[in-house]
Amino acid sequence: MFWIRRKAIIGKLTKWFPFAVTVGKPADTQEVGEIIARRCTASPSDVHAVLRALPEVMVDIMQSGRSVHIDGLGSFYYKLSCAGRGVDTPEEVSEEQVKSIRVQFLPERQRQMKNYKRPLVQNVELIEWQGKV
Repeated sequence: MFWIRRKAIIGKLTKWFPFAVTVGKPADTQEVGEIIARRCTASPSDVHAVLRALPEVMVDIMQSGRSVHIDGLGSFYYKLSCAGRGVDTPEEVSEEQVKSIRVQFLPERQRQMKNYKRPLVQNVELIEWQGKV
């Protein structure tokens, strides 16, 4: 995983932080499907068809009020953003307060000994990016 140095203003102070960066173009559905097909017995076209169907299936499940958990990957669920639009009483609470609906992703966690580990972020090597972002 690559990172760069980035300046941020916190209150009235300027501080520096490491900031994660991605390089190159994103892996698209076709590329992901081809890589998965090489690791299992499914054909690239079968994997591609499943990957194409996944978002629609997830929407159907999540719109029915459920979250989606994919083993080894994690859970997806809806989160409401109200952006400081709180009210003083329970009776005043309404959907008008919702600014946006977001999908929250929580990576899978697995218990190892007394601790929990998240496979997607486990053993990630941090490397300072020396190229241009």
